Order: sequence, then structure tokens, then C-alpha cells
Amino acid sequence: MLLKEQTETAYAEAMKQNALTPSLVKNVWDNLKDGLEMTVGILPSILSIGFLGLIVANYTPFIDWLGYIFYPFIYIFPIADQAVLAKASAISIVEMFLPSLLVTKAAMSTKFVVGVVSVSAIIFFSALVPCILATEIKIPVWKLIIIWFLRVALSLLITIPVALLIFG
Repeated sequence: MLLKEQTETAYAEAMKQNALTPSLVKNVWDNLKDGLEMTVGILPSILSIGFLGLIVANYTPFIDWLGYIFYPFIYIFPIADQAVLAKASAISIVEMFLPSLLVTKAAMSTKFVVGVVSVSAIIFFSALVPCILATEIKIPVWKLIIIWFLRVALSLLITIPVALLIFG
């Protein structure tokens, strides 16, 4: 009997909520409008940070220096293009897609590792970091950098052996 009453109450509440919601067309329109506004607001920062990251990677040794922190995690494995992999891992903090630009001529195992690390790193300055800083979530940038480093290091330690098993 209790289950029947709960089901009837839940159904009645659902019908009340349904009466308050806007129509499907209005809901789709509102979401589309919000998505376009967000795209117009975020896209310039993504493009500018990605562009600056490319300039820093191609015309300064900064990303090479930053890549040195990943050498201990990479050099324990006999994977091809270790220096390129370290540089690609380091640039993943700037933008998620930049590492793939650095490994276009690398071995397939290196491309595989870079692809996995790029996706699993999650934290990058062109999108996620500004979004987090714009919210009420109070995480300092230095903690985000530590989380990024740990995610990349662990991703390298897990993905490189898998790449060596798959690609030899």
C-alpha cells in the first residue's frame, strides 16, 4: 500500500513540474541561444591562448624546458621519440590539441601516447582553467597545475606500456 501511495505522489509531483516547464521548442531555443552566447564568449580566449601556446612552443625553448619534468617518466621505457613525447606532454597544459601538432612525424606508439595523455590530462589553460576560475569554485591555479602534472605523469606511466604492447 505504501508503494502505491508513493507512486501516486511521485506522479502528481511530476505532473505539477511538467505544467511549469516551458515547451520543447522554447527549451531548445533557450539552450541554443545560451550555447551560442557561451561560444562567442569563450572562443576568443581558446583561440588566443592556443595561438600563444604555438608561438611559445615553436619560437622559445620554454616548452622544451617544461618537458624535462616528464623525462623520468618517459625514459624508463624504450619508446620512440622520447624528447618529442616529453615536449608534447608539457604543452598539454596550454591546449588539449597542441600536442598532436608536435607528433605528426613521430612513431605510431608516440602518437598513441600523446592522444591518450591529451585527453586524460583534462586541465589546460585555454578552456578549463578560465572556466573554473570564473565560477565560485575556489581552487588556486597552482593546485590545478599540480593536478595536471599528476594526471600527465600517471597517464604516461600507464599508457606507454600499453603502447609498447600494441605497437611493439
